[in-house]
Amino acid sequence: MLTVNLLPWRLQRWQRQRQQHLMLLVSCAGLCLLILLLCGWRGYLVDQQQQAEQRQLTQRIGELDQQLIEQQRLLLQRDALVQTQRRQQMRQLQHLAWQQFWQQLPKLMPAGLWLSRVERRQGQLVLEGLASGMAEISDFRRLLAKQSLFPVIRQGNVQRQPEGHYSFTLRAQVTEVNGE
Repeated sequence: MLTVNLLPWRLQRWQRQRQQHLMLLVSCAGLCLLILLLCGWRGYLVDQQQQAEQRQLTQRIGELDQQLIEQQRLLLQRDALVQTQRRQQMRQLQHLAWQQFWQQLPKLMPAGLWLSRVERRQGQLVLEGLASGMAEISDFRRLLAKQSLFPVIRQGNVQRQPEGHYSFTLRAQVTEVNGE
């Protein structure tokens, strides 16, 4: 009978298996580490991309805010110009209405009526003069009331003068001409 010592062979086999298991374990650990590194790198790249997109969005929002501020400034400037233009048009219309009134004033006055004083102050036009009769004063007042400049005309003192004429005062409230 032959005796064989299997102990070294078993030891070698066991070492080989242990080495294979260690290699497998190291390979698995390395593979897991590689996967973790790849996931971390991917997360880093995604984070960098999101930060770049965030910076672009922030920059775009800033540009849009600046455009909005500029647009609001331009709208305010336009509104101011429109207001100025309206005031200018109102002044022109007012000037035109007064010019037409001054041109028509001699035609509005009856033949027996003379004006001695015409004064415009604080929203009123004061007309003083002489008339040959009360009818001329009433006619003149009625014709003045038809003018768009004077919504209200009040008659002041009327006095008969020694020479037979009537001295009168009319106060016309002046209104702004509306351009509509």
